[in-house]
Amino acid sequence: MPGQPQDPREVLADLGKLIDAMGDYRSVAILTGGFVPMMYRRMPGFVTPPMPPLLTSDFDWTVPTRLDVLGGQALAKRLLDSKFVTIPSAGTEPPVLRFQPERFGTTTLGPTYVEFLAPLVGADVDRKGNPKTVVRVQRGLTAQALRYLDLLFVEPMLFDAAALPELGLAQPTNILLPSPASYVIQKLLAWPSRDAGKRGKDLAYVHEVAILTQKRWPEVAATVVRLKQRFSAVWFDRACDLIERQFESEAAEGPIAVVRQYRDVPGRVPSERAVWQTIRDFARAIGVG
Repeated sequence: MPGQPQDPREVLADLGKLIDAMGDYRSVAILTGGFVPMMYRRMPGFVTPPMPPLLTSDFDWTVPTRLDVLGGQALAKRLLDSKFVTIPSAGTEPPVLRFQPERFGTTTLGPTYVEFLAPLVGADVDRKGNPKTVVRVQRGLTAQALRYLDLLFVEPMLFDAAALPELGLAQPTNILLPSPASYVIQKLLAWPSRDAGKRGKDLAYVHEVAILTQKRWPEVAATVVRLKQRFSAVWFDRACDLIERQFESEAAEGPIAVVRQYRDVPGRVPSERAVWQTIRDFARAIGVG
């Protein structure tokens, strides 16, 4: 298990070093997880939420299930050369290879690390009946295979990570972010399978994206329409059902869980009623409510 969370400044500095180390792979890997809303805060035309960003200490990147060698060097080699070390997971074969700054050592998973994810497409098991939970995407690199991640590859957004000074990038450095529509739908669909301790934070990220994109909800709705043309209608029914159940009122589990995420974070704490109204308005505006 990871240790205690690090100073946010150290975490962001580690993320900056990771982004720099990825080199040409920044053109195909998509930043996933809790750092996405933070990057959205620097996107032109997005609204800055009144509450502070909710940070995490692990970096998730989604990559294709088959990752070509780019720039003449495997991604794992690039990370190792940049002073990241590997920590294999236990209980899977092949193991998921996580990478962490070498200061945390090579024996246990530290508080700050990167894990690669890949879309799980088709059956949950292979022809031999083995679970397809881990895939080899490139020499020396495995990824956890998860359902719904293929949504993130639809209309990703370019973002200059150097716009975030805390990352310490000295020159323009483009990375890929999922579109807000893809990010939100994937979060909602993955929510039932998430650890109970992470569900509240995931709903808080959806709430933050709703505020961030407030002036661009019609554009988000248009992307949702295009997503519906490419993926199963059942997925969007599930997303709608989740919103209906978790945000049926200001006293429902969803608003309470979101507000709880901000209790120990310095800054403004939204009310349950404000969270409920924002999520309901957002979901209806983009076609999932």
